[in-house]
Parts: sequence; C-alpha cells; structure tokens
Amino acid sequence: MVACPVGDETVRAYLARPADTGPPSQGSGIVVVHHFWGLDSHTQRVADRFADLGYLTIAPDLYRGAIGGDPGLADDLMRKVDEGRAVAIVKAAIEYLRKLDPPAPRPVALVGFDMGGQLALATALQGANVQGVVIFYGHVATSPERLASLKAEVLAIFAGDDHGIGADEVKKFEETLKAAGKSPKIITYPSVGHSFFDETRPDYDDPLAKDAWVVTRDWLATTLKQVPVPRPSPPGR
Repeated sequence: MVACPVGDETVRAYLARPADTGPPSQGSGIVVVHHFWGLDSHTQRVADRFADLGYLTIAPDLYRGAIGGDPGLADDLMRKVDEGRAVAIVKAAIEYLRKLDPPAPRPVALVGFDMGGQLALATALQGANVQGVVIFYGHVATSPERLASLKAEVLAIFAGDDHGIGADEVKKFEETLKAAGKSPKIITYPSVGHSFFDETRPDYDDPLAKDAWVVTRDWLATTLKQVPVPRPSPPGR
C-alpha cells in the first residue's frame, strides 16, 4: 500500500510494480478502479496481473479503507461515493504513476469494473490525460454532448444477462461514439451475468473471464504503444 496525495487528502492505494525480469511495458501504466465491493483481494490480484504483463499499476481506494463484506454494505458504500472526489482520486493516481520509475510522460490506461468502469469513463470525460479506457460491465454515458469530449480509446466489455445494464444502453453508447468519429471496441458476452470476470462471485465464468483477459491484454498492448501522450501546455498558454 502507498499514500497518494489528492488535494488536502491522502488516499491509500495498492501499487503493483513489474518484476525486473518480466516482459517489457514500454513504460506504460494502468490505474485499476475498483468495483462496488471496494479495494478487495480480487482488485489487488487484477493489479498484480497487469504488473505481471509489465505495467506499472495502481489501484486507489475510494472507500477510505472499508470493504463491502455483503451486498447491503457494499451498496451503502457505493452510494456515499462523491463522483467529484472519486474522479480527483483517479486523476491523482494517474499522475502518481507518471512520477515513478523515473518520472516520465508514460501512456496510462484506466481499467474499471462495475462502479469503477463508470468512474473510469467519467474521469476520461472530465479531462484526464489518459490514452485508453477499459470498462467492465459499468454504466456508460450515452448522450452526444457528454461523449463529445472523450479523447481516449475505448474497450468496453459487457455481460448479456446483466440485469442492471441493458442492451439498449450499450448499443446507444457504441452508436454515439461511432457517430462522433471514434472507433470503440465493444464486446457483449452472451448468456453470462454481471461480474463474470470476478472469481469470487456467483456469476464468474472461467472461459469467458480468460477470453476477456486476453482481449484486454492485446488491446492495451496495441493502444498504449500507438497512442502518444499529450504534453502539458506551458504556463500562460
């Protein structure tokens, strides 16, 4: 665990560093935005898996150390999340990565699950300097006005039997992005429920989780290598 400064607050975060003997990462970073259960062991394992691929990875804690041990508590914690504070935390985590090993304008992608997918997209829409956004079964914006500001590449993965996120929402998201001239990669796995990627949940589907991981791995490798990182504008401009 590390301390990540966010304005006047200090937020704890799980930092996973690539092994020196691991695959090259081209200096890229990943911010994992946790699901509504909190920064639990599953989220930390996901961060470790990205580090095993060579990415410098951080997963900030949006719940101030709390974990949703049951659905009622997790739902209560999620409802107390202020989007403005959460977006500020994710932005701070992005910059935290860019100050490490050594400081560099490294490409960074956001990978969010459930609530975290929704917040990852919100962060990108609010001007975060990120090159990719991966959304796992999170609610998405659909209005042209909101999505017009999106500059990052998008991979979004959904579950066909997800009762919380309808096919119409996914379709509108994809159509709106394409109408704006963007090229999102949208995947909906049929006959599987919400949280199919999480091995601790009843909806977990091992073959599809493995497939989604390969899709994510390959998409990130291509996206973070090809997309340049915008340099901050000099003061006064």
